[in-house]
Amino acid sequence: MANVYTSVAIPHFSSSSNGHTSPVPSTGEPDGSDYRGNVSVTVSGKTCQRWDVEYPHTRLYWPEKFPQLVENYCRNPDGDEGTIWCYTTDPDTRWEYCTLPGQCSFVCMSSTSASDYRGNVSVTISGETCQRWDVDSPHTRIYLPEKYPELVENYCRNPDGEPGQWCYTTDPNKRWEFCCNAACA
Repeated sequence: MANVYTSVAIPHFSSSSNGHTSPVPSTGEPDGSDYRGNVSVTVSGKTCQRWDVEYPHTRLYWPEKFPQLVENYCRNPDGDEGTIWCYTTDPDTRWEYCTLPGQCSFVCMSSTSASDYRGNVSVTISGETCQRWDVDSPHTRIYLPEKYPELVENYCRNPDGEPGQWCYTTDPNKRWEFCCNAACA
């Protein structure tokens, strides 16, 4: 079956947000040049390098000159025609684009409902960081790695047959959320 894109907001257990996503921290520039959120993972799931360090990649953009370069959050300091990006912590990938929250307002559905996804995306469609599957903070887990070995690190997974991969979030006010599926975005 071919991939199908759809918007979904299915309550997942006791979600206080009922799948509602928070507003994008931006005034809406299409290139993300005004984005000030906390997405710190690239479209392929690589962790972003901090803007104030030179390892593993030397930088062309410095927080001293571009004050919006905070932590390891994705930004677009040069107004690139694409979108937000970051240097990565992968020595073999200097930089990569990030998914601007709101650009991934869909969940990719396939015949397997993403239950076979084993990538390392660890950010939700609104840019929330995923909670590790082996901890109960801030949310108590129902699905445990002991029973579902595919639940590793804080990577998005689909242990229960939802329409797409998801994770518990690190936001105490948002129990879970669907993830952007890099495989079909």
